[in-house]
Amino acid sequence: MNLAELEAKNAATLKLLKGGGKVDELQNAYFGYYTADIFECPPFVMFTNNDCPRGWNILFERYFEPESMKLWCRLASTATGVLDIGAHVGVYSLAAAALRRDIKIHAFEPNPNAYTRLRMHKIVNAFDNIVEHWFAVGDSDNIVHFSWVKKATLQISSGGGVGNRKGDNVERIVVEQRKLDGTGLAQTLGAQPLVKIDVEGGEISTVQGTQEIFALNADIILETFHQPACDAINPVLKALGYNVFKIFERAGKIEQVDALHPCVISSGDFNHLISRRSADEISRLMA
Repeated sequence: MNLAELEAKNAATLKLLKGGGKVDELQNAYFGYYTADIFECPPFVMFTNNDCPRGWNILFERYFEPESMKLWCRLASTATGVLDIGAHVGVYSLAAAALRRDIKIHAFEPNPNAYTRLRMHKIVNAFDNIVEHWFAVGDSDNIVHFSWVKKATLQISSGGGVGNRKGDNVERIVVEQRKLDGTGLAQTLGAQPLVKIDVEGGEISTVQGTQEIFALNADIILETFHQPACDAINPVLKALGYNVFKIFERAGKIEQVDALHPCVISSGDFNHLISRRSADEISRLMA
C-alpha cells in the first residue's frame, strides 16, 4: 500500500469513526497515531500499525478493561510509586504517567515488539517519568525462553509469556529474567505503591521474586487463569493480611471474594484486586 492509498484509507476510517461506524467495518482500516481518551486520566497518544489488539480495543471498540482502568486511575492518583509488570504496549503505564508526573512509573516488558511500542508511546507523550525495563520479572536472575502464538494481523500479540511453547505457529526467543527482590527497588516505592501483574502464566515466579514489594502496603491488580498459581499465591496473601476482590468489567463492580480464583477467558473478567483496604474503602473509592 503506497502513501496515497494509506492516507485515503485513513480518511475513510476516520469518517466512519465520526459517523459511529461498526467495528467490523473499521478493523484493519487505520494506521498511525490516535488519542486514547476513554479513561479517567488526561488523554494520551498511542500508535497502531494494525498490529496490536490494544489499538482495536481503544480506537475502534472504545472499550478496554473499563472497571480495572477506573480502579487503576483512582489508585494511581494517590500512589507513591507504580510498577507495571507485563506492561505490553503500556496502557496502564501511560494512564498512570498521564495522571502523575511526580512519581516514577516502572514498566517491565520482555516482548521486544511490545517493548519497542512502549518506548514509542513514552517518547511521543514525553512521559519521562516512565522507566522502561526490557526483561521478564521472575524468581531468579536468568536467561529464559519467551514465546507466543503468532497471529496473522497482530504482530504485537498479547498472550506471550515465559516458557518454550511448542508448535509451528509459535515465535520463540530468549530473554533476560530478573528478580526484583534485593535490587533496592522496593525501598523507592513509598508507603502506598500500586502494582499491576499481567504475566500470562508466570504469576508464581513473579510473586516469588517480588516478596519485598508484597510486604509493603501495596494495591495490586493481578491477572491469572491458572489454578496452580492461585493455590501458590493465596497462602502468601493470607499471611500478609491482604484482601482479594474480583473485578467485573462489564458489570462495573468490584466484590470481595474469599481467595484468588482462576479467571475464565470467556467471561471477559480477567483481574483481581489484592489490597489491605477494606470492602468499604474500595466501595467509597469507586463511588
